Amino acid sequence: MRITPVFSMVNFIDDAHFRRIWKHPKKTINSRQKAWVHYMLQVWGKVNAGDDSPGGAINVIGRLMIRTQWSDDKASQIESVVMRLYEEDGLRGDVLYQKAREIVLPQSSFSNIIALAKESDDAAFVERVMIKTFHRESPVRDVAIKRYCSRNCTQDIARLMSNITGVDVQACRRRVTWCENVLDAEIFYAMRRELEKELPLVA
Repeated sequence: MRITPVFSMVNFIDDAHFRRIWKHPKKTINSRQKAWVHYMLQVWGKVNAGDDSPGGAINVIGRLMIRTQWSDDKASQIESVVMRLYEEDGLRGDVLYQKAREIVLPQSSFSNIIALAKESDDAAFVERVMIKTFHRESPVRDVAIKRYCSRNCTQDIARLMSNITGVDVQACRRRVTWCENVLDAEIFYAMRRELEKELPLVA
């Protein structure tokens, strides 16, 4: 088994120690922002060796959010519309996406839509942000690859870390979670900055 950066996580005492060494300040994101991040990471993982990306409500929320300028009101509207169509009307997959898009982005103009990019374009965008944000020896980047490209869950990565290092699996799981939390927040803000740079180009 090749030793990859995530195994170094056993050397950190706690989350604060890890963040201090790797210079990851504490940042928080809400559930709607996480939906967007997870969708984009799933697309990135799918294109870069993963299998299929689930087509549930959370992913539809993420797909719609990537197309719009960011505001809490718009994000809240997207979440509300998608969940109503999902739970009350029973819509799923592309049908759910198209119906929700008709409601939240009627006659969408270039000023509030980035572009209907293909998955490969979205994946390339995430890859570009990932490279800018995380050093190739970063345990966070390693966790991203294991989670989204290799389709390992948190527990799978923790077990692997435990088998290699001999550290208790629950302690390993906590360390994987520290990486996942940093990944979500750092990638969210990094992608948002990149999109804000692109918005004037499509206005």
